[in-house]
Amino acid sequence: MDIVAERPDGRTVINARIRQSWQRIPARWDSIADPQTSLVIEPRSVVELAAPAAKLLKTEPFSHIATGSVAEAISQLPDLPPQICRGIERLALRFADLTGSDHIRIRLEQIVTNSCRRGHADYTDLRLITTYAGPGTQIALDNDPGSEILLDLPTGHVGLFKGRLYGENHAPSFHRSPPAADLGVKRLVLVIDTQTFASEGECG
Repeated sequence: MDIVAERPDGRTVINARIRQSWQRIPARWDSIADPQTSLVIEPRSVVELAAPAAKLLKTEPFSHIATGSVAEAISQLPDLPPQICRGIERLALRFADLTGSDHIRIRLEQIVTNSCRRGHADYTDLRLITTYAGPGTQIALDNDPGSEILLDLPTGHVGLFKGRLYGENHAPSFHRSPPAADLGVKRLVLVIDTQTFASEGECG
């Protein structure tokens, strides 16, 4: 897999430091409990979801939000392509099990704006973000909020982002949304939060 990072001037940088930074990010969900881990990235292909995702991107921009237990939240979602709905449910069940949360918040959104284009850490304890279509969330190199180098989370990969409220001695994960409007693209993004969700913005 190629690791692509971009500086503000648009030049592509692929070097040993970037590869080392990427390799330090664990893939196992339970690794998030480690105080030294601010982000977990689970590789995942969404090739089979390309067609249903493209169908959703043909509609007007939307933001579907559902809350409650996993079953309650899934029942609140609108009529979605079955493959995407089943995938959301599987991720929600795993997330609820990992966090021990009986109340979650699901957001499925078509993003066409430059929202959350500045690097930030979320005001929550733990947040799941995955992109079904379009460019994925961008993470700061070495989790340095001042870094000019951003790593592009591949479309389909599942990220568990530690927030500012996760716990003492746990650093949050710094990231941003790619500027969809500037890039002229549409994104289909899923975000799952615990009840601790307290963010002022809606990022992904």
